[in-house]
Amino acid sequence: MSDRIFEASVVTLFWLVAAWIIGGISLAVAGIHWANLELPLLISLTVITGLVVLLLGGGALLYFWGKNYMSRA
Repeated sequence: MSDRIFEASVVTLFWLVAAWIIGGISLAVAGIHWANLELPLLISLTVITGLVVLLLGGGALLYFWGKNYMSRA
């Protein structure tokens, strides 16, 4: 994985997670619930899910980029 692809992938992952969090909060506040939960719990789960995906996805991207980077040296 080249440096530019890694950079673009991390930025894309960030914006997708940001859209997930903003969309989830907006839908929860608007009254469109994907689960029968209270509003604060639903918002918390949306944010936590987004952050977990960001950390795991970013970690996976960093792992594969680092593996490729070390093989270039």
